[in-house]
Amino acid sequence: MNEGKCSCDNQTSQTVFACSGAADLGQLSDLVARRMHLQGDRQMKCLAFIGAGIDSMINSVRDSDMLIIDGCPLDCGKLTMERNQLTNYTHIRLTDLGFIKGETPANPKHVEEAYCRIRKALKSN
Repeated sequence: MNEGKCSCDNQTSQTVFACSGAADLGQLSDLVARRMHLQGDRQMKCLAFIGAGIDSMINSVRDSDMLIIDGCPLDCGKLTMERNQLTNYTHIRLTDLGFIKGETPANPKHVEEAYCRIRKALKSN
């Protein structure tokens, strides 16, 4: 076992973080980030290391092209970044893309819809 190492230690130029909350949109944000990772769009990173304030991990993504996917207007992912002095990111909120908290199960259909809407939003930026 690699003590003190994380499989997400590798640096990459394009990263994605998801709020991964307990509500349906938190789960959806997580699944979309994982899809982006599996498709090779971005490397998914763990929002928990930002929240924990692990400096070496934070520094490993500081200069990356970060995408934060939040499920709802609480913006937990965005706030986690700001509280750790990370401000160079693109922020997308699923409710802004038409998804409704409490009414959007994290099923394959919604993952596909959210994935496509996020990719479209990123292209228009």
